[in-house]
Amino acid sequence: MHRNTLLLLAVLAGANAAAQCPDSTAVLFSSDFESGDGGLVPSGYPDWEHGIIGTQLLDSSCTSTFNNPIGAHSGQQGWGTVLRDCYANSGDTSVLGLTVDLSDPAYTGAELRFWHWWEVFTNFDYTFIRVNGQQVYLNNSQQFSQVWLQQTIDLSPFLGLSAVDISFHLFATTVVNKAGWYLDDMEVTACLPSSGSTGLVDRAMPGLWTWPNPAEGSLQVRSSGPGGHTWRLLDLSGREVRNGSFPGPGTWTLATEGLTGPHLLEVITEGISWRRQVMLR
Repeated sequence: MHRNTLLLLAVLAGANAAAQCPDSTAVLFSSDFESGDGGLVPSGYPDWEHGIIGTQLLDSSCTSTFNNPIGAHSGQQGWGTVLRDCYANSGDTSVLGLTVDLSDPAYTGAELRFWHWWEVFTNFDYTFIRVNGQQVYLNNSQQFSQVWLQQTIDLSPFLGLSAVDISFHLFATTVVNKAGWYLDDMEVTACLPSSGSTGLVDRAMPGLWTWPNPAEGSLQVRSSGPGGHTWRLLDLSGREVRNGSFPGPGTWTLATEGLTGPHLLEVITEGISWRRQVMLR
C-alpha cells in the first residue's frame, strides 16, 4: 500500500496531529533510524531491537495468523519487539529509553512525536510510555493498528528539567505472542518565542515556565523561586487584564477564558519584575 494512502488512513483512524508552535520550533531530537539507532537505549529483556523492519512476519511459531506487509514507516529501519519474531513473555522488562534536556528557560512548550505500528495481545499484554516515571501513554485495548499511526505526547509538564527520561514499555505475561510494537521517525521539539513577535518586552525569570503555547482557557505556570509571587497579565497595549498571586514555589493554573492573542505574564517576586510572552486563544 502506498505511504500516502497509509497516512490518509491514519488520519481517518484518529491519529494525533502535531501541535504547531506559534512562533519558532527547536528540534531537540530527530531520527529516522536509517543511519543508526538514534541513541535510544534498550534495557531489561532483549526484545527491543534496531534494524530493518521486514515486510512480512517470517516466524511460523508465533500465534499471529496474518501476513502483513508493513515495512518501516520511512526507509527500511526502525525499532521493534522483536524485528523478525514475536515478543517474549517477560513482564515489564522490555524497555527502550531516550533522554532529552528541557531546561532552557526560553522553552514555552515541548512534545514527543513518533510513528508506530503494533500488534499486541491486549487481553493481557499492553504498551505504555513513561516520562520521568510518570505514565503518559497507555494502549491496553487496541490490539492491532493495521497501519502506521503518528502519536504525539505533550512534554510541557517537564519543562525546566535537564534530564527528561522517556521510556517505551511492552508488558507481556501470557502464552499468546504477537508481532509486537514498532517505532519509526521520532522527534522531540520545543517551542520558542521569536524576537519581535509582539511589542512586549520579555524578561525571562530563571525558574519560571509556562505552558501550553498557545493556551486555550487556562495557562499552566511553574515557579521554583522562593517566597510568594504576585502576577498580572498584560495585553499588547500594556493594559492589565488579569492579576493574582502564588503563595510560593509550585505549579499553578491561571484562568484565561475570554482572552486571545499575544499577552505578557508579569511575575513580581522579591521586588523584581519578570516577564514572559504567552499566546492565548
